[in-house]
Amino acid sequence: MAKGFLQILTVAALALATSAFGADDGRSDDSGSDASLAQVAINVADLDRSEKYYRDVLGFTRVWQYPPDSEAPIEIGLAAPGGGAGLVLARLSDEPLPEGKGRYGRIIVNTANAKKLAAKAEAAGSKPRFVTIPGDNPPTIVFFRDPDGYEIELYQGPSP
Repeated sequence: MAKGFLQILTVAALALATSAFGADDGRSDDSGSDASLAQVAINVADLDRSEKYYRDVLGFTRVWQYPPDSEAPIEIGLAAPGGGAGLVLARLSDEPLPEGKGRYGRIIVNTANAKKLAAKAEAAGSKPRFVTIPGDNPPTIVFFRDPDGYEIELYQGPSP
């Protein structure tokens, strides 16, 4: 398929998923915007490998795919067990992923048990890096990379 056509399909799939998962939760502020994060989409080298990683390490589950009836989807929509924004894994072409793609940003996951998820990530081949924050009751913050090099940050707030 042509690259432009795939981009149109991606936008259409994201629009459909955003409307299906309720991007408008009724909140607004004085700025006049009702924007809320619906999904984060990343290009991955291997859809099956990445879906397995996010399922086994973070507990994400597939909630949609595009094309819907295909045995070889180009996009997979995942939901986190605790809710929040969805994650779209996309494989739009056979071109190699760009070097240093992880520096484009990171995926931030809120959790009540960062150490447990970090251990699962390590068992899956990632190298967790814990951030030490001074104070009597600091948050727990752990960074690691997924199989495609995207940085994931686990954030566990301070104890109540």
